[in-house]
Amino acid sequence: MGVYCALVNVIFVFLIFSLPCWGQAQLSAGDVGSSHSALGFFKIGFLPNDPEAQLPVAAIYEFRDFLASQPSVREAMQAEGIEDISLLAVDRHEAMVERMNRNEFDLAFCSAVDFVLQNGDYDARFQLRRPQDSYDARSGRVFHKGVIFVNNRNPLFRANLPPSEVARSLTTMPLAMVAGSAAGYFYPSLKIARLGGIRELPQHVHLCDSSEEVVKAVINGLGDMVNAGACAEGAIEQVLAKQGLLEQRDKLVRVVMETDPIPGEPVVLHRRWAPRYSSLGRAVSEALQRFFVSDRGLPRIEFSSNESYQDLRAGIREFWSLVGPSPRRRK
Repeated sequence: MGVYCALVNVIFVFLIFSLPCWGQAQLSAGDVGSSHSALGFFKIGFLPNDPEAQLPVAAIYEFRDFLASQPSVREAMQAEGIEDISLLAVDRHEAMVERMNRNEFDLAFCSAVDFVLQNGDYDARFQLRRPQDSYDARSGRVFHKGVIFVNNRNPLFRANLPPSEVARSLTTMPLAMVAGSAAGYFYPSLKIARLGGIRELPQHVHLCDSSEEVVKAVINGLGDMVNAGACAEGAIEQVLAKQGLLEQRDKLVRVVMETDPIPGEPVVLHRRWAPRYSSLGRAVSEALQRFFVSDRGLPRIEFSSNESYQDLRAGIREFWSLVGPSPRRRK
């Protein structure tokens, strides 16, 4: 089925070799625009190879051209001594975090997890809002969820168990999950640990690159080993619809758990361009609002702030508190 997933016996192996490297990763030689100096360019960072990205690469390039065409942006750039707008493509989330740590971007389209892991001088100015996302008008926040589901060969498909027993079963069974994803990894893992009563993360994780790959892996059973997984809400329906199987959904899979709300993906701006102080920051922010309109088929855009991500920060901290020592150190 063309799905590449790395089988990992225990969740800690992934944590050792992947997530702890965020903030330490070396940059790839293929990063576009990395040779530009800090002066003379307004730099936009993005991840072109992220299968979970909410924006297609073509939209990023279109946005760059749109920015350059705006008189207010051009005037503000000239006043700041900026000659052009540069796109900086980053090939991995850990590289995105590292480059944000070094304040290499002026504007960035990153994941919510990237944003809370970096320690650069950035503010979340907006959140992308897809049709499937929810919006809380009282808090002015966009959010989505993750789901944990099983196929029709899993004992949980027909079982009627209390949530605590479901969670304990999921702790020890092989789970397909999305590497580094809030909806497909962090939040489902936390939900299982919280409900299980033993505060233990899933022990047997089968890592995939995207929610779509997780759905395919679980439905197909992948060697009869993986028949449960976690993915972004809505991914199951999207995969089944592509295969003409949407009407068979309830016969093929069962969602056994939903995660807590997860803040939507941010659009971040470096604080040097804070709109209340910078004419360029104001011009770019206004251009973003003009660009993200429905007739382009892109997500909507909503105002946001760093406070919208406090619960995600707390969730990531809680996750790390449950990780424990490396299995290679255990007796």
